[in-house]
Amino acid sequence: MGKRRKRSGNLKGQRITNALETQNSLIHLLKHTEPKDSTLARSSVRQILALSRKHRISLPSEAKNLFCRKCEIPFVYGSNVRTRINNGMKIVTCLSCQNIRRYVVK
Repeated sequence: MGKRRKRSGNLKGQRITNALETQNSLIHLLKHTEPKDSTLARSSVRQILALSRKHRISLPSEAKNLFCRKCEIPFVYGSNVRTRINNGMKIVTCLSCQNIRRYVVK
């Protein structure tokens, strides 16, 4: 039998740290893109979701309101998303796929 190589336990922590930094930079990019640059915004949304699935990282609360989780289209308020507040609930409707998300307003 051959010798087994030991992996250092620091690799997982370093991998997750790098993934979090990348996720935060993509969220910053998504927030500050102009509405007419939709290909960059769609690409960053796809990359954020793929990164969070691959590394099992949850999305930050600030990122959950930036795009539709069903059709992966970035929200541009006034054109493809409707927001209503009803009985302490924030109701966000994607107008491209008619997906409805409800958030509790504190």
